[in-house]
Amino acid sequence: MIRDIAAKDILENLTTYRFTILTVLLAILMVVSIIVSYGDYEMRLENFNLNHPEAHSSNVMIPPTPLSIFAKGEDAHLGRLYYVKYSGIEVQPTEQSVNRLFSLFTTPDMLFIIRVMLSLIAILFSFDAITGEKEQGTLKLMLTNGTNRFTIVAGKLAGRFALVILPFAILFLASAVVVSVLPDVHAGGDYWGKTATFLLSSTVYIFAFTTAGLLLSSLVHQSTTSLALGLAVWVLLVFIVPQTGMAISRSVSGVPSSEGVEMQNRLAQIRGIYERIHQDPGWTMAGQRRMIKEFDDANSQIYESYRPKLLAHIQLTKELARVSPAGALTFLLTDLANSGVYEEIRYKNALTGFAERNADFINQTRQGTMEDFHYDRSSLGEILSESGKTDILIIILASIIFAGLTMVSVAEYDPR
Repeated sequence: MIRDIAAKDILENLTTYRFTILTVLLAILMVVSIIVSYGDYEMRLENFNLNHPEAHSSNVMIPPTPLSIFAKGEDAHLGRLYYVKYSGIEVQPTEQSVNRLFSLFTTPDMLFIIRVMLSLIAILFSFDAITGEKEQGTLKLMLTNGTNRFTIVAGKLAGRFALVILPFAILFLASAVVVSVLPDVHAGGDYWGKTATFLLSSTVYIFAFTTAGLLLSSLVHQSTTSLALGLAVWVLLVFIVPQTGMAISRSVSGVPSSEGVEMQNRLAQIRGIYERIHQDPGWTMAGQRRMIKEFDDANSQIYESYRPKLLAHIQLTKELARVSPAGALTFLLTDLANSGVYEEIRYKNALTGFAERNADFINQTRQGTMEDFHYDRSSLGEILSESGKTDILIIILASIIFAGLTMVSVAEYDPR
């Protein structure tokens, strides 16, 4: 019976303008996403080829990851040129002018399409699942014929979910194949493992919003009312909750900006040089080395006091944004694309370790050849073992909660 109800819903919607328009719109958006995101990736790769440091240099730069075509995240920031100096780690202030011009427009990557557009499409396909049957009089007829309410919910959910996930899954797999054969993209086992997890996570996310739409449809008795509620809940979960979480975390944590920390470092250096000139006009090499050591110690103290606050701020932001499945999905998919918060922290740790191991070479207090900086993006296992599994569980939990509330609501629903 569940299969019959699902098949009925699918067949009825396949011939509607709603299905045609939304599916065509989704296909256009995904094609545009791949074209624009690949162009952005090529520009960042060109920037890397033009600016990457030579071997045994104290400067550090890593190439962009091809997975950023699907979720750009923080990859543009990770791919900047970092200068590792005795005064600390500084970042290249500017990029190519074409990149700066391109940054005026938000790249519509796959993450944006899934997080914003697909969640909206899921709501639009499920908002009238129960109210529509009531308005047509078929809900009362099904219950009169002895159809179980759980069966109705399961069939409706399966049918409406299939209408969204099947076109998306086909288009996404086609996109993944196209990206894998593009120039400058090396698609190995890690690429396919992460894209498969990307698709599975998106599937659960779409299911969560489909159940949310079904829940709202079972709370009211008119499709227009459930549509209005669906749009309100969509805006709340996709935009308001994640942004509010970040705003609250920013105001509560009181973490200074990175620019403020860098300015504090520079002021400490200027103050130290000024005092040393007045105290010891005849600088010797030994005095210079002592000053460099003092700068290193001062920078380390500032960094050590700033880092715990920053990590606490990041953790609080993630916890508040994860109240919504859209927030959890954003963290999960950017981490899978090696362009998220986890990758940024991991990369900054690698930079700090490189600077500490080569401090004598950087300060020119030791002769010899400096080591090359090597960095490998995090693997799928590392991502899932860290915060990835938490984000997946949050999205699954949201689906279970919405489905459970839907069953409770339908059990009390009046079909008259």
